Amino acid sequence: MGKVGDRSNRRQGIQTPFLRRVGLYLGVAFEIPGTILGGLLVGYLLDNYFGSSPWFLIAMGLIAFTGAFVRLMQWAKYFASQRDGSRVEKDDTAN
Repeated sequence: MGKVGDRSNRRQGIQTPFLRRVGLYLGVAFEIPGTILGGLLVGYLLDNYFGSSPWFLIAMGLIAFTGAFVRLMQWAKYFASQRDGSRVEKDDTAN
């Protein structure tokens, strides 16, 4: 069993690899649209506050789409390394 902090992690032994993957996929499914919707909401609220419709909505929408795309590429890279089985922790400590 793995350790979390100073205590053992009992859940790690219970979770199957299938459940871990489902959890990751659900995280992606909520993170990508949540990023976009969050950016659009912030842009809408800023437009209402400053009365500058639709400029903040457009700007925040573009920033949110860019952020979501970057995160999607990070997730794709992560899942590709998982499929290869090449998930190896790098040791970045100084010798």
